[in-house]
Amino acid sequence: MHITVRRINHWFSKATRSDVNDLLGKIILSERQTRIFEMFYLKRQSIGFIADTLGSSQPVICRELGVIRDKISTVI
Repeated sequence: MHITVRRINHWFSKATRSDVNDLLGKIILSERQTRIFEMFYLKRQSIGFIADTLGSSQPVICRELGVIRDKISTVI
């Protein structure tokens, strides 16, 4: 697993709702990215489920998560 993914996962394992709200206030996400963020990090839904729900493919959701992770990693 990539070091950035580990660092972000570790941060989320210890984060409070207040921490998450602070994070979201510091990064700019599109509506779609916000929905993916919430589904993946807050609701813990699978990439396959997210892709089906949003009408996308799994590789597209993975790329979006990569963009989201890049934004998160600059803040945490």
